[in-house]
Amino acid sequence: MDISKFKIINLSKGTTKPIFRENRNGKWVDYGKDNVYPQYLLDVYHNRSNKHKAIINKKVDMATGNGVEEILNPSPEYKVFMDNIFGQHNVEEIMQKCNYDLEIYNGFAVECVWSTDGSRIAKINYLPFEKIRLATDCEMDGYYISADWSQYRKQGNEPIFVPKLDTRITKEEPRQIFYYTADQPGKEWYPIPYYSSTLTWIESDWEISNFHYNSLINGFSAGFILNFSTGIPTMEEMERAQKEFERNFTGTDNANKFILTFSNGQDGVPTLLPIELNASDERFIILHKEIKEEIFTGHSVTSPMLFGIRAEGQLGGRNELQEALEIFQATYINQRQKVLQNQFNKLAKLSGVLVDKIVLNKYII
Repeated sequence: MDISKFKIINLSKGTTKPIFRENRNGKWVDYGKDNVYPQYLLDVYHNRSNKHKAIINKKVDMATGNGVEEILNPSPEYKVFMDNIFGQHNVEEIMQKCNYDLEIYNGFAVECVWSTDGSRIAKINYLPFEKIRLATDCEMDGYYISADWSQYRKQGNEPIFVPKLDTRITKEEPRQIFYYTADQPGKEWYPIPYYSSTLTWIESDWEISNFHYNSLINGFSAGFILNFSTGIPTMEEMERAQKEFERNFTGTDNANKFILTFSNGQDGVPTLLPIELNASDERFIILHKEIKEEIFTGHSVTSPMLFGIRAEGQLGGRNELQEALEIFQATYINQRQKVLQNQFNKLAKLSGVLVDKIVLNKYII
């Protein structure tokens, strides 16, 4: 009797929770596996779900898009701080950049440069949050900055230590980092993004889109069984063959799962046996709807209308939009604006601003 052996090759890769631990060199705390979790989050923002990116962009627009409330007769110190003429951007521009980081990573960072006498902050600069790691090898608290942590040993990417913002060492260390992370239960070292529970759905949104795209350009080829009738190999040979096929053919870029089998007979000719996918279109429609709902839920979106998506039973009139905005403003945007206002007012005070306060304008439809 002919006996066949088979192995299932699964496309699913999944996402894993980040692990924060001290690097083996003892200098900094790794930010996730291979110390590149923030780079992964940035890639998710730019290159994965268009829904995820649109939600983040809209949240930033709602929180900082209308800028800072104008103050009548502002103090000279306030004007100097807001103009930030010695920095790369003015404070409104820096706040918006920090707002993007707050939405993507749940934290942001600013470089503070003190005046020569150490009495006040002379300028501030935006620092990309993904380039910063917590230092563990120095007597003073601080951070390491690298242009690219995936290649930090390469010339030009060597990590540079910069102390944290501390008014006691302004003359010794005029360049310091203000580093903010949102308070979270059980948080240690680095923040977890607000939408972390929905990352698998965000990845799924891209995978389904990629699957359909590659199905189209590959001629809508179905999943299949690939059978080699050259005899039963050893387990080691099967493992080697599996890895080779996974490397070259699996993933949504190849638009389907296949089953690789080995058997005796049929003169050693490989056989492709198509697998019919019953009602696959209907399943994808249902899954796409569930993905959309999960992504919006993970982002605390109370009404998809605010993000250009009309839900069933919603008319989308101005009054309904205004009501939805007021709810989202109260349940989410106000808190984000408060974070930015509080933290930048701290920096303003250290820059000599004693009376005037930064207040972000409310979003208006």
